[in-house]
Amino acid sequence: MSDLVSAFNSLPRSPQTVDKISNDWVFTIRHVPVSPEADLIMLVNPISLESHCEGPIDLSKLTPHDVNAVVADCLLKAFVSGMGSDDKQRKVAPWTWKTTEGKLAQEVGVVLKMMNVREELGNVGVVDIEVKKIVDTQWDDLLGTIQRSMA
Repeated sequence: MSDLVSAFNSLPRSPQTVDKISNDWVFTIRHVPVSPEADLIMLVNPISLESHCEGPIDLSKLTPHDVNAVVADCLLKAFVSGMGSDDKQRKVAPWTWKTTEGKLAQEVGVVLKMMNVREELGNVGVVDIEVKKIVDTQWDDLLGTIQRSMA
């Protein structure tokens, strides 16, 4: 088992965050069409609207299996790092995680299981349309910020 997986599996896990909101997260792959083009792995808490991105990463030349492995790795890194926070209370594993696409959910779930990620997080769910709209809105806001900063 890798050091990253060991670190992730040792994180505390609770149904609520330290802020007493749902500790359920949604991840998605988003392409940034700004030079230099790249992809981000975006995580969103649809209740708090907190978001975090891992990357940029150029996924265009990777095989589908490698893309899924990169996504799984990014998910673990995001939570182990506390989403970039120095606050130790932020370094917690999600209660659940889902994604916006069924195929991505299934394939990343397989990779997580192969990596020996804690069993209860080996199953990746798929969000409903309302949560997908929330994630899409968060992405639109972030992409707008990126585009304005490049202008």
